[in-house]
Amino acid sequence: MVAPPSVPSERLTDWRQVSDTTETPFSAGGLTVSAGIRLYEDDRLRGTVRERTGLDRSWRFFLAARLELDPSPPVTGPLRRLVASRASRGFADRLGDRGFVDVDRAERRSLRVGDADARLFRYDARCRVDGVTLDVDGWLAVWAPDRAFRLAGGAYPTAVVGADGSAAEDVVETLETHIDPEAFRAELFELIRGTR
Repeated sequence: MVAPPSVPSERLTDWRQVSDTTETPFSAGGLTVSAGIRLYEDDRLRGTVRERTGLDRSWRFFLAARLELDPSPPVTGPLRRLVASRASRGFADRLGDRGFVDVDRAERRSLRVGDADARLFRYDARCRVDGVTLDVDGWLAVWAPDRAFRLAGGAYPTAVVGADGSAAEDVVETLETHIDPEAFRAELFELIRGTR
């Protein structure tokens, strides 16, 4: 069993841990990749929207994972690229599993996490809930501070971009009032940088 990475619990006071799992995302040719994954949802935003509209669902999430390879090869440039590429595709699949559509990897760059350089991926997506269409940003960082890789990322709504006749006015108004993409992004990056 792979222990998940430590996360900055002091920054997760308004979040709820919804899962703590161990998975084997890849096994072939004598190499097995095991992952310890923790998933959190923003409980404060969920509660606010639920109280004002009756709509109860997750609006933002954060995940942190530790990947261990068995046997444990040296962490080389090609291995970093392979793990980052697979993790990037897997994260896009997870966004789809969570109901996001039109998921597109929009950007790739570096991010400093502790003493390590992470590969950082940004995703554009859409989410449709109760007749409301939201733009969503997703981010995933992948790095190897030691012989185990770390993944940390999440997604959050950035704007209400449409509403059909079935959308309740209070849902649109509440979401427009409480969506703060700059604050959401800053908080997500603090969580990513605090993951060890």
